Amino acid sequence: MQVKTIAFYHYTFPAGGAEVVTCNLGRFFAKHGFRVLLYTWKPNAELLTEELRKIFDIRPLPDTKRISGVRNTDFLCESLKTERADVLFIQATTDIAFEQIRTRTTAKIIFCLHNTPFWEVYDLKHKKSSEIPRPTLTRRLEYALLRKPAYRLTRKLEQRYAQLYIRVLSNVDRFVTLCPGYSDEFEREIRRSGLPGCDFPRERLTAMLNPMLPTQEPAKTPKEKIVLYAGRFQRCHKRIDRLLKIWKRIEQQNPEWRLVIVGDGEERGDLEKQARRLKLQRIEFAGYQYDVTPFYRRATFVCLTSNFEGLPMCLMEGQQYGAIPVSFDSYSGIREITCDGECGIMVPAYSLRKYAELLNRALADEELQKRMRENCYKAAERYDLECIGQEWLALFGKL
Repeated sequence: MQVKTIAFYHYTFPAGGAEVVTCNLGRFFAKHGFRVLLYTWKPNAELLTEELRKIFDIRPLPDTKRISGVRNTDFLCESLKTERADVLFIQATTDIAFEQIRTRTTAKIIFCLHNTPFWEVYDLKHKKSSEIPRPTLTRRLEYALLRKPAYRLTRKLEQRYAQLYIRVLSNVDRFVTLCPGYSDEFEREIRRSGLPGCDFPRERLTAMLNPMLPTQEPAKTPKEKIVLYAGRFQRCHKRIDRLLKIWKRIEQQNPEWRLVIVGDGEERGDLEKQARRLKLQRIEFAGYQYDVTPFYRRATFVCLTSNFEGLPMCLMEGQQYGAIPVSFDSYSGIREITCDGECGIMVPAYSLRKYAELLNRALADEELQKRMRENCYKAAERYDLECIGQEWLALFGKL
């Protein structure tokens, strides 16, 4: 098909990793002469740079109370028709009227899953009662005593989300995961459900790596003895508290090394209290940084201790600048990023003891650092925006 106008849809924009991917793809498409629209329910106006405003024709949804209500659905469908959008990227969110867009517009629909498949199941099975919406005493007791045990002992959650994703699959032209391993996991779980629609055509499912902007020179710089975390502060997902516990185990043995934590969020106060309680001596909370590049340049390692991830941008960005990824092996994306351990350290999930042991060993092994750092530079070439952008253009031709 011939494509002239490309649209993106986000719950909020800009925000996290999925939005960074859209920014990068938007740059590529605009450079190659495409018109780029962006629809969002919650625009973060203070984060919209002049560059982004030039790349994207941004269209906020009119109803700020009901994201998938009739008013927003009508606005989106009419706008897509009026603007003659050829392709619509739906980035991660499933709270959208897929069926209406499918029947009322001519746009080809591409849904991108920016996380590990069925991440919602893990999240709900491990969420604390205090973390549920409106955590009144009654709701917390009901969750802890009834819902959570049922989630863990049955396949109720797996079936619920299989049904949701089958609905998505039946209304999109392509369902895109972050790597082939995720596509295999996703297909396996959908087929296993046995639900109507689980026999979807395999060609509707594909994988695409996240594209990265070219590195800001110099990419190769002398490294400091810094272990870095960069990302959101969100306990149910990121579990930065684990990293602080790990640092407690190895800090005394490595007096020249520092832990630097870049980011912000609702958990910051609790993490700072935890650091004081653990009496950590060499830890720095650097706050939110628009540009994390200077930290990647200096860091030797970039660490995650998350419950789950998709294809974490911080590890990929770190690799571009020779920062070695360290993460639990709880998701297929880490095997893709580290090339099965050639350019990063994978730790058995969720062993804090093993994590501390492997990181402690790596801090002392300069030869390992040198070898992995060179492998990181090579691995990062896979994320080249121009190459991945061309893959997207090739996919358009198959729609």
